[in-house]
Formats: sequence, structure tokens, C-alpha cells
Amino acid sequence: MIGHGHSRPKPIKTSALRDYKGYIMLKANRYKCKTCGLTITEDNPFAFENFNSSYQLLRNVFNYVGNLNYTLDMISKELNISPTMINNYIDSYIVIPKRELPEWLGIDEIHNPELSYKHSSYLCVLTDGENRCLYDVLGSRTKNYLTNHFSTYSLEQRKKVKYVTIDLWIGYKLVAQNNFPNCIVAADPFHYVKHLCDGFDRLRLNLQKQCEYNSNRYYLLKKWSWLLTTDDVELNNEPQYNSKFKMKMNRGDILELLLSEFPILNEGYYLKEKFRGAVKDFDYDRMSKVYDNYVNDFKNSNVREYDEFVGILENWKTEILNSFLRPYGKHKLSNALTENINGKLNDYISISHGISNLTRFRKRVLFALNPKINYSIGETLRTDKLPGKSRGKYKKIKE
Repeated sequence: MIGHGHSRPKPIKTSALRDYKGYIMLKANRYKCKTCGLTITEDNPFAFENFNSSYQLLRNVFNYVGNLNYTLDMISKELNISPTMINNYIDSYIVIPKRELPEWLGIDEIHNPELSYKHSSYLCVLTDGENRCLYDVLGSRTKNYLTNHFSTYSLEQRKKVKYVTIDLWIGYKLVAQNNFPNCIVAADPFHYVKHLCDGFDRLRLNLQKQCEYNSNRYYLLKKWSWLLTTDDVELNNEPQYNSKFKMKMNRGDILELLLSEFPILNEGYYLKEKFRGAVKDFDYDRMSKVYDNYVNDFKNSNVREYDEFVGILENWKTEILNSFLRPYGKHKLSNALTENINGKLNDYISISHGISNLTRFRKRVLFALNPKINYSIGETLRTDKLPGKSRGKYKKIKE
């Protein structure tokens, strides 16, 4: 082979400098066989054949894709590459394999009619509680859809699921019991405690409506209600002058006055704080012994706003008690991880100003929030673009 000039200069996009349109101008050497006249071009060390993006640029794209704080437009401006090409790289190089079900499965939902399937307004979020990561995102949370999805796993795999944490929706409970024979279903503490706090807040508002506007009782319930709901408040602070009562008072004095003015509020506050303390400190064995006592205390109280919570305590007794188990060290059986991931997903959807392609959404969030999902670049591209509506007939108007 002898030298035979070089090919036409080929621009290859790269990201050598941030916020700068970088290019590699490749002039590939050509060679000619002295015997047969065959000509060949040397290999391209910077990019795949027929690609105008360098290997370095592809790596940088996926570094940004793995951070949900960056939208596609932000990545596009940062790396000088179109959002369409970024989507093509996501479609082609991130592949979600079939994985085994986790031992601890968390189930929750996020409201998103644009991404969810037809006739469903919620996406179902599945988390791996043992490995503390996102497991999957499904297009619906309906009982039939989830049952069909989990039926694609073998019975042997479904038997390996030991714990399922859910909110207080009966559909999740039935799906877990019907599909995972060996699982323990636990109710998320945040949700049943929230029902308790909502009942207490209704009590406070009902009492406030009965008070004369701008009276002392109204003032206490309106301005100082946060003392009844905020944890770790310093009650023994330095007393300050209160213009309403014309004296110096600290937070402890105000709280004592507030509860003494409303005996039923005092009763509701005592029951609420006693149960919340048990949720925080008790283990399964200790809570099992006193659970019925708590139910009777709420049922026999004069606080009618707790009636809904009493029904929850009675109907979800097994699942609430299971939430006091700690099979993985300090972590209680709760959906705290799932709620945290839901917040990240909602933030990503919010800053992206509308996402309608569930396949792309699922690939990106799993790549970002599951360390076992990686990317593998190759020489071929594909697209998961949704089919658009066909354009109808129209008549072109000439000016």
C-alpha cells in the first residue's frame, strides 16, 4: 500500500470546552494497493462510521442524562447537540433488561395524565427497598394492569418477594396478596399518621369557626396553631411581651393556655401525640400489645373528627402493625424511599414542561435512579418516537 492523499474533511462534534461549539476536522489518510489499485481509508479513531458525534461527546451526553436536574434543552445547549439526537441516543443505548423482583417492593403512584395509559391518570412507581433505588415505572396503577404485569414473572420469582409497602389503597393490598404468596404487606406510616393529623386539624378548624372573630380564643387558634403540629419546638424560650394578653409569655405558656381554653382540643392533642410517639419509638412486639388500647382510646374519646381514623385502625390493623417491623436494620417498613423518589420524578416532570413519551421517560429515570441500569453505545440507532397524527388533505393557496 502507498499513500493516496486524504479524504474530504469531516467535521465531528466534540465537547472539549464547556459552552463552546467544538469540532474535530478529520482528514483521514487514504492508501492505494500498488498491485490491484484498491484504495482504502484509515479507521476513524474519534467516532463511529457515519456518526458526527465523538465518543467523548456521547459519554458526556449520558453523564448529563443521568442527572435529572438537566432537561434535554439544557443538555442540548451545553453540548451543542440537538434534543432529537439526544433522544435517539437514549432510545438506542439505554436498554432495560428483565430483572428479578426485589425482596422489599414499595408501591406508590404519581398523578400524570400525559404519561399514563389511556383511561388512567396515575403512573405506578415501584422501588427496591433493600437496595434503596427505583425499580420500575409502569403506565397505570389499576388492579388489573398490575396483576397482568406481575403475572409475567414466574411464581418462583414472585415467591421471593418478602415485604410489600403500600399506602392505604385497597387495590395495592389485593394485588400484593394475590401475586406474592410469601409477602408481608405493610402500610406506610406517613399515610395513616397523616389521616390522624388531618382529623386533629379538622377539630381545630371547627373550634375556630365557633369562636368570635378577633377574640382571645380565636387569636390562640389562628396564630398559635403551629405549636400543636410542629415537632421539636423549644417551649422554654425567653419570655416575650404579648400585646394581646399584655404580659410576657413564652411558647410553653401559650400552649398551656391554648389547651386549657379548649378541653376537647386538649384531649385530641394528647391522643395524637401519644400515638405519634408510639409510631416513632415502638417496635412490633410492643405495639402489638397496646394496639387495641389505642383503638379503644380513640373510639371512646369525645373527638368525632377521629372517627375516620378509628376506621383505618380497625380495617388496616395487620398492615399497620407490620409497619413496625425492621427486617433491614434501622429501616422500618415504610414508603419513605418511594415518596423521596416520587419527589424527584415530579421535579423532573415539572422542569421539563411536559413529557408525553412513557418509554423515554422510563428509560431516563431508571438510568438516573437505578445504579444497575447502564448504557452501551453501538453503531446503530433506533427511535421510540410516538406515532403522530397523519396530516389530512389540504389545498395549498398560492399567493
